[in-house]
Amino acid sequence: METESPKPQIQQDLTQRHKRLGLRTVWISAMTLVSRILGFIRESLSAALFGNVSPVFDAFITAWRIPNVFRRFLGEGALSTSFQTALTEVDAERGNRAGAALFKATATRLLIILTLLTTVMTALALWVPDTMPLTGWAWLGSNPEPVHELAARVMPYLILICLAALVSGGLQVRGHFTAPALAPAVMNMAWISTLLVIGWRFGFEDATGGPESAARHMSMARWLAAGVLIAGTVQLGVQVPALFKTGLLGVSSGSEVISKDAVRAVLWSSLPMALGAAVYQINVMIDGLMALGLLPTGGATIHYFANRVQQFPMALVAVAATSAVFPALKAMGHRGDLKAVRTLHDSTHRNVAFFALPASIGLFVLAEPVLQVLFQRGAFAEEGVVRGASALRMLCLAILPAGATGLCARTYYALGDFVHPVRISILMLITNVGLNLLLILQFGMDVDGLSLATAISSWGTLLLLLPGLSKRLPKPSGGTLQGIAIMLIPAAACGLAAHFSWPVLTAVLPAPIALACAIGAGGLSYGLIAVALRLPEARRILSRGR
Repeated sequence: METESPKPQIQQDLTQRHKRLGLRTVWISAMTLVSRILGFIRESLSAALFGNVSPVFDAFITAWRIPNVFRRFLGEGALSTSFQTALTEVDAERGNRAGAALFKATATRLLIILTLLTTVMTALALWVPDTMPLTGWAWLGSNPEPVHELAARVMPYLILICLAALVSGGLQVRGHFTAPALAPAVMNMAWISTLLVIGWRFGFEDATGGPESAARHMSMARWLAAGVLIAGTVQLGVQVPALFKTGLLGVSSGSEVISKDAVRAVLWSSLPMALGAAVYQINVMIDGLMALGLLPTGGATIHYFANRVQQFPMALVAVAATSAVFPALKAMGHRGDLKAVRTLHDSTHRNVAFFALPASIGLFVLAEPVLQVLFQRGAFAEEGVVRGASALRMLCLAILPAGATGLCARTYYALGDFVHPVRISILMLITNVGLNLLLILQFGMDVDGLSLATAISSWGTLLLLLPGLSKRLPKPSGGTLQGIAIMLIPAAACGLAAHFSWPVLTAVLPAPIALACAIGAGGLSYGLIAVALRLPEARRILSRGR
């Protein structure tokens, strides 16, 4: 019987996995771009079907946020990252068979936990009080019944998405990025198919035709809830073949045994990071509840659509870059190579800022045209565009700090510090709730008040995270902040070009083409000036293009 003693080979394999970070980031970004484009098609169809003042769609969005909280708590960014850490170490120290045994044991334990949690949360969704205890605040809105029913219907998605996140984490450690990057796109395609069926079944009503009845919208929402579960199943299933290809499934573990303590360690070590990851989603859910309970009808819908648009540049750049470099950051931190951690941390910040700054400014000046092109059709009226544009402009102020915060938090995790980011996240959660109440109740703001509170909290989180890293890492080589400051020059030119080209172009071209050309004008201005200023990020892109 052959024995595995592949430690040098395993170390070589691990080294190879951490090479070509730039190409890996480009690949993840490309797949993220496809997924986000499909996501916008999905949201555009939702807007056309339900409109901007549907209490039922407000309820669906609120219900949808509940499993997303636990998705981040038990899936993406938390357990997934903890499992990646454990799998990397087991692969390196005991071999791939032991890693496969760890994956199977963790997935089995997670499935049990998720099933129990989903059962409990479904019961709570059905029986939770319509008003907040003690305060009497109608946190589920004036008509809470749709929230109860739809939350119960979509809750099983929690099991599917958390298992999919665990599988993605394992595949990335084994160097397989195609299936994890493809899965969200496939999920969106399944969701879009559901919306098309709903449109065929119920029709797309024009905004001038008056609001649809609540009963009709409720029937549509029930179909959509079923489609969500189908989409989650597809997202998980599309990754299963890759599990066999990478040896996480289908390969006998032999004599390798993973103790219950090892699996328990994975779960417990994810807890601090899970709290930090969940704080953001809890924050989003609280914002959604406040939009449902404190704002006029459609507040939760507008808040959701504005957030979806803001998430596009963040996911395309910041999230993709952070996901790509985290395995390398973790490996460097595990070796104690703090200088390498500092170098990769700083260079990634610059790369993220290089794309995030023009995206923030360009989206700020084109907020109304973007929402008009994406959503103003069917039952979605112009007043929804105006309302959403104000909120989106405030959210643009959060793109840069939110992306940088994700990278800072992952750097803390790579250094083995899971507590400090959680403390700061909880502090800023409380701050954000206070700002929401102040801006809405005291200053009378609408959805833009929630968005402004998010922007302020995002900057506060970043400013509190950075000093701790300065104490834990060597001093930066210099030039990071100065380089980002210089990027403001081409970013301003990008905003001006987009702002002044839009009214000229829209006078002679259809709105979608005019918007694409305005974005192109802004991007071209940014690129030309960045090259003229000899920004290293611009030169690197030109070099790779050649």
